Amino acid sequence: MKYLFLTLLSFSLLQSSVFAKPTAVVLYPTGATVSEQTIIAQGSRTATLQLPHVAIPESLQLALPQTTGPRITGIEFTSILPDASDFKELETLISRLEGEIANLDDQIQSRTLALDYWKNQQELPLKTLADTREMGKIIRAESLTLLQEASKFRQQKSERQAQLDEARKQLQQKTGDNQRNWQVQISFSQPPTTDLGLSYSYRIRRAGWQSSYSLNALPEQKKIQWVWTATISQQTGIDWTDVKLTIATAEPVFTLTPPGNAPWNIREQQIVRARNSMKTMAMAVPQEALMDAGTEMETQPLPERVTGQLFDSYDLGQINIASGQESRMQIREGIWNAAFTYLARPLLSEQVFLQANLGLNEDFLPLPTGVASIQVDGVHIGQRNFSLYEKNNVNISFGSDPGIAVDVQTNHVAGEKGLLARKNTYNWNWNISLTNHKNFTIDLRVEDSYPHSGHEKIELQELFSPPLPLREEDQLVWNLSIPPQQEQQINYGYQVTYPEDMPVSLGR
Repeated sequence: MKYLFLTLLSFSLLQSSVFAKPTAVVLYPTGATVSEQTIIAQGSRTATLQLPHVAIPESLQLALPQTTGPRITGIEFTSILPDASDFKELETLISRLEGEIANLDDQIQSRTLALDYWKNQQELPLKTLADTREMGKIIRAESLTLLQEASKFRQQKSERQAQLDEARKQLQQKTGDNQRNWQVQISFSQPPTTDLGLSYSYRIRRAGWQSSYSLNALPEQKKIQWVWTATISQQTGIDWTDVKLTIATAEPVFTLTPPGNAPWNIREQQIVRARNSMKTMAMAVPQEALMDAGTEMETQPLPERVTGQLFDSYDLGQINIASGQESRMQIREGIWNAAFTYLARPLLSEQVFLQANLGLNEDFLPLPTGVASIQVDGVHIGQRNFSLYEKNNVNISFGSDPGIAVDVQTNHVAGEKGLLARKNTYNWNWNISLTNHKNFTIDLRVEDSYPHSGHEKIELQELFSPPLPLREEDQLVWNLSIPPQQEQQINYGYQVTYPEDMPVSLGR
């Protein structure tokens, strides 16, 4: 069936009371598209739609069956407050609290006046000492009672005032501009001769989903177990009951007009040189835990994937999500074959890091950014952001592994090379022991920076022993295979020679 689509490009403010039941929802990371249906009664020249306050009016799309019947001739928007029944109880509570506070003010005022009266009694002339003492007792007793009563009323007023402030805050939240719903009045060219179905959809805010992952490295098996989970939330104020839910891995782009061409000017560039500048890179830190104890993991069949040009979507079927509720659903799981390598940079740290390299030509599945739980042999190591958009040479770090021990022994010697040559020398020597405490053979890559001479009179001599390293650009690399419970040693160093009168920065 062909449909007539109308996109609303302009709107004015409006209201709603009863909403249609959503039939389908396409959920994006930070928003959603809701689809609904209504029936236009036979003989009606207008129809009224009610949209929630989270709706984006200009995104509304309408669809009528393409027949010779009615056409849409006009659309009017009205921004309205929610149904008065939604906040009538709050208004009643506010009125009652205001009355109680006014009564407490009267009680406090009456005690204040009474205290002033008894204070003035102290100034009256009394004939005898006994009369004075008796009057003092009466004043103390009455004043104490009045002060206690005034204190009690002030405490009650403070409690009522806190309740009143909270009630007014809730009423403001319900009746503020950001809570005004949308009412759409649609006019037709002629009344339908039979009941007519009208389908419509619109974008909403305060709904979305996030990816989370579990990545479990199994180095001995040369595999990675992975699980992809979606955490779905919605704060729309409307429960989604038995809706067809689809999640999309990226946001759609709604652009109504093409971009304009900017002027193209070719001219001399003014170069400003900065001094002592330093560029830093901030690493992303996960801001929320992977699992939330208040959410439930849905155990349904894995959703069907639909690939698109800009993003993929996954059909989760018919589900229920109440407003304010979070749901967790597993999207995919699997096992990747991986080449594991342990990386050591002994002169920087005695830690050894586990890394995995993936080639996913056959098993490739784009994975959007989310927080990943990093595990090794089922043991949780930490969390970090994770995504997957490349098929080949995907490297994943699984943190340091205490199962490989590193011990570095250094011997640095400075001295002269002959009295006549008048040259200074400096020797670096390192002995590095690498021990594999695991029960399987590991591939270990050891790296260190290679020194460079910054002057032709600074001579550099290598002092290497087997196993000899490879030279990769500006670093040395040893690729070792260490059997279980075995140790491997690396011995290497350098001798630098330079004129005695030359100031030299050795750099290490």
